[in-house]
Amino acid sequence: MELQQLYAHASRCHATLAPVLRAHTELLHREFVTTSRFNTIAKLLVHCNGAEEGWYARLVDKPWPPSYADRAPNDLESLLTDAEALRTETLAFIAASSPESLAQVFTVSLGKTTTLTAQEILFHIVNHEQWHRAQIYTALQGFGTKPPNLDYVLLKPS
Repeated sequence: MELQQLYAHASRCHATLAPVLRAHTELLHREFVTTSRFNTIAKLLVHCNGAEEGWYARLVDKPWPPSYADRAPNDLESLLTDAEALRTETLAFIAASSPESLAQVFTVSLGKTTTLTAQEILFHIVNHEQWHRAQIYTALQGFGTKPPNLDYVLLKPS
């Protein structure tokens, strides 16, 4: 599957999940049990925005930006707006990329040192978001809210 398809599905997931989050803003800051410090829906949204912002900066050879969490908005609409702006930059990068630029290798140190190609970083961004979207989905269920089905086959355009 190509990056454009993965990101298109992620965008459909955003669009499908956003109305549920808007209808239940009282749940954004409610804590749930998890194994990480991202124990609210709002914290997960902030974390995803910050991760995409940081990885994108790496791809365009800029320093990792100051912590998004330290300057993140507290309201849902602003978080969604930021996510859309960040995604627009990432999609523009993908659209402008050549096979050669996607093969560029980056050395990354996050607990361990490894190398990733630009394509792998882009895959990581969308896969990382998917992991946290599943946590949001599970939190909504735990709070008694029925989240939408985000399966690819159901959201795939005809």
